[in-house]
Amino acid sequence: MMSTVTTSGLKAAGALLLGLTLALVSFPGTGPKPTHADSLSIAIPNDIGQHEHWVDVNLSRQITTAVDGATPLRAIYVTTGMPGFETPTVTFRVIIRVEDERMTSDGLGIPPDNPDGYDLSHVMYTQYFTNQGHALHDNYWRPDSVFGAVPTSHGCVGMELDDAYFLLTFLTMGSRVVVHS
Repeated sequence: MMSTVTTSGLKAAGALLLGLTLALVSFPGTGPKPTHADSLSIAIPNDIGQHEHWVDVNLSRQITTAVDGATPLRAIYVTTGMPGFETPTVTFRVIIRVEDERMTSDGLGIPPDNPDGYDLSHVMYTQYFTNQGHALHDNYWRPDSVFGAVPTSHGCVGMELDDAYFLLTFLTMGSRVVVHS
């Protein structure tokens, strides 16, 4: 069971309702992004620890929020799974962390020379949350305009380098990754 964070303020114990407003900052050249405070509604799991570090991945908004307990700390524009390669929805845990790696589509059964294939060097700050290869990571090969706007991945949650680094330092092995539409 989850409680919902709304703009109504803080209530105690069990089902928490607290007011959230996140400032979503626009970066030059990144396309149309909000430049003002934007309210996000985030479901807080009832069993979340007071200072547990976790992320909320909102597929419909293409935003990942880093959360400390019930307090949102950072909104991150992301690009998630495109049609045919959807990012799975449920609660996961970080199971593998890799600072710098080569990613290929071979693991998905797609040859790298296929139109849907890829062979990418130096993918930075990867944190896998499924055994099928879904991960949070740097996505340097996509233009800035897709982040927060267009699902373009093969199921991963891609983001800009500084955001991927932030999540690598914020999350740990076993950290919760809540993915929803």
